[in-house]
Amino acid sequence: MFKLPRPAALAAVLPLAGCMPAAVPVGLILPSEPYVPVPPPRYAKVTAGVQDFRVVEPKDWRELNRQVAPKAGSGGMEGMPGMDGMPGMGGKRDSGGR
Repeated sequence: MFKLPRPAALAAVLPLAGCMPAAVPVGLILPSEPYVPVPPPRYAKVTAGVQDFRVVEPKDWRELNRQVAPKAGSGGMEGMPGMDGMPGMGGKRDSGGR
């Protein structure tokens, strides 16, 4: 009887393994429950919720600071003990420069 060494047998059989048809899972061919109700697809804009970030003219930095600064009586450092003698802590608006 004729015996092939193992590496030679593998070298002869492995190229033939690529010719075998691949088994497709049944779940990909047949749906499990084809009569389950599904909501229809709805249209949604691609640009929904997009904000506009166009270039604008620069604004005065002093006025911007006043807009975001805490209002009088809403906290801040005005009523804190020890802040009486500190410049800029008396609730005065800045004069816009030195």
